[in-house]
Amino acid sequence: MTAARTVDGPGFRIQYQPGPGHLRAYVFDGVDSIDVSIAMWRMLGAECRARQVDRLLVVEDLAATVDTGELGRLTQAMEEAGFVGMRTAFVELRDDLPGNEFGEILCRERGMAIRVFSDETEARRWLVYGD
Repeated sequence: MTAARTVDGPGFRIQYQPGPGHLRAYVFDGVDSIDVSIAMWRMLGAECRARQVDRLLVVEDLAATVDTGELGRLTQAMEEAGFVGMRTAFVELRDDLPGNEFGEILCRERGMAIRVFSDETEARRWLVYGD
């Protein structure tokens, strides 16, 4: 297993850490917005392609949130970033669980296997072992 690697994005940072059968991405040090979220998912998709992984654990620790009216645009960007055919567990460390759950529904309608969690252990269990 290789060591963690941290990269800077536009308005946030991502720490990548390989795990058994998946990649963990901790997103921190920023304020969420539609532009930040689109950039984040594009970076995550590119990293997964580069590492040839199809299971991603995203732990997001960003202030603020994306407006629910922008979630359609965000899910389209996620689809374009390659998340159809991947299994993604998304852990919300702040307080926007309801908004992220709505985003989960929109992603699933586009064929993405994604679930939103408030607990990383539960998210990892679903990601690696399934329902």
